[in-house]
Amino acid sequence: MGWYALFVETGSEDIVQKCLKSQFGQADLYSCVPKRLVPEKRDGEFYSVVKTLFPGYLLIHTKMTPTMYYELKKIPKYYRLLRNSTFMLDKVNRRAQKSMGPLLEVGHPDNNCDDFFNEIDEGEIRQILQLINHENIIEYSNVIVEDSKVCVQSGPLYGLEGMIKKIDKRKRRAQITISFSGGERLIDVGIEILMPDRQLHH
Repeated sequence: MGWYALFVETGSEDIVQKCLKSQFGQADLYSCVPKRLVPEKRDGEFYSVVKTLFPGYLLIHTKMTPTMYYELKKIPKYYRLLRNSTFMLDKVNRRAQKSMGPLLEVGHPDNNCDDFFNEIDEGEIRQILQLINHENIIEYSNVIVEDSKVCVQSGPLYGLEGMIKKIDKRKRRAQITISFSGGERLIDVGIEILMPDRQLHH
């Protein structure tokens, strides 16, 4: 089994996940819509808002077979699975050299769906799963910012200070980098700014 990214209509990630849960048993397919908790200021007050981490994407853990592929195609709001571009280029080049005609259709017995579709890199998925809680949400991290140095005291970013690229104290947000689908993405997550101990004693 492997992790794959399902490309769906933006804003319909939760709808698609409900369809997947009703159609597949968890042993056959586990789905996850990673989210993040961020503070937003309205009328002078901060409110916590839950936002999708990767809009338009849904993560699934399954064994990718031709049957599974065609079952997924029936899901409403589904666009496509992220394909493995490196594999496809290699296949096109090899077929061009051999002049063996067009690419095989997905589901053809000579085609391996595990290769055809882009299985999410183990390091990437491990990083995402490490950040989210049991409800698939990245909660607030408690951080101390002193002399331009960031120290995470607790929360999902604890021990992962290297991911933090920028801190916005005013907005109570940290900008972090997350590797996803072969590229780096800059994501805002919520933080609580703590005062250094010695400032508390003054």
